[in-house]
Amino acid sequence: RKCEAVSLQGCPHMFKVHVVHTAAHRLGESMTWHAARQCWLWVDLLDPCLCQLQPGQAVVRRALPLKPPIGSISATTDPDRVLIAHLQGLSLLHLDTLQMEAFCNPEGGRDQVISNDIKCDRWGRLWFGTSHAREIEPRGALWCVTGDGRAFLGDAGFPVSNGPAFSPDGSIMYFNDSANRRTYAYDIKDNSLLPMNRRVVAQYREVDGLPDGLTVDARGHVWSAQWLGGRIIELAPDGTQVRHIPVPAANVTSLAFGGPDYRTLMITSATDGLSAETLDRYPQTGSVFEAEPGVAGLPEPLFKL
Repeated sequence: RKCEAVSLQGCPHMFKVHVVHTAAHRLGESMTWHAARQCWLWVDLLDPCLCQLQPGQAVVRRALPLKPPIGSISATTDPDRVLIAHLQGLSLLHLDTLQMEAFCNPEGGRDQVISNDIKCDRWGRLWFGTSHAREIEPRGALWCVTGDGRAFLGDAGFPVSNGPAFSPDGSIMYFNDSANRRTYAYDIKDNSLLPMNRRVVAQYREVDGLPDGLTVDARGHVWSAQWLGGRIIELAPDGTQVRHIPVPAANVTSLAFGGPDYRTLMITSATDGLSAETLDRYPQTGSVFEAEPGVAGLPEPLFKL
């Protein structure tokens, strides 16, 4: 299906968004290019499973022995293990055996708080977002986790935390406060575990949907998946909307650049919470999509174990 990327600053750049894996993920999330294994990985938060797509092969889906909802995954310096967020915090998951080893639990089982997005900064530290289970009360937080399992509170007060993503030089962290339709930016440093100078870089309209997953390209532009928006939005580093890319799914959840040249953009989506009428309008919702947006991404940093 051909979609037009609508430019807000000039002529549109045309490209195709198409389905690479037809599915009905309840909450497909955390698209990741695993460079060491040269494959795509993602999860379903509400039907806990790990999916793997080797280019040119069929998707392999494996159930995970975890209670829903789970959170997201992040590659580590061990090519055989990823970090996975779930109700008991963070664990190391072996990609071949699916055996898990508890790593840390920053929230300590706090009532009605669930794990959500995780991502590593350019210095190999993990940033871990949590959310209120019913996505109403501002109980979610943003944590920084180091390779020895220590966790440091970076910010708090989010009904739903999403993102994060990092500028090419590592000095800026972008983070989505989904319920309030905002993308924040923080200043971060290699010698500090505290994000500083929080500011709003983007405030989204209702028609845009709610900002969900984030990534950053090689130019420093920020790409946001839009829940209930049926689109991806590209932002300049200052938050100016550059273009939006329609996706034939109502809930667009995460996105990542990858492939050998990092010029492929892979996108997850979710059926959760949608009416039958909406699913009839967007029958490909829950599938995984691919696009070639004409720009290159960056390798995601690895968590230093």
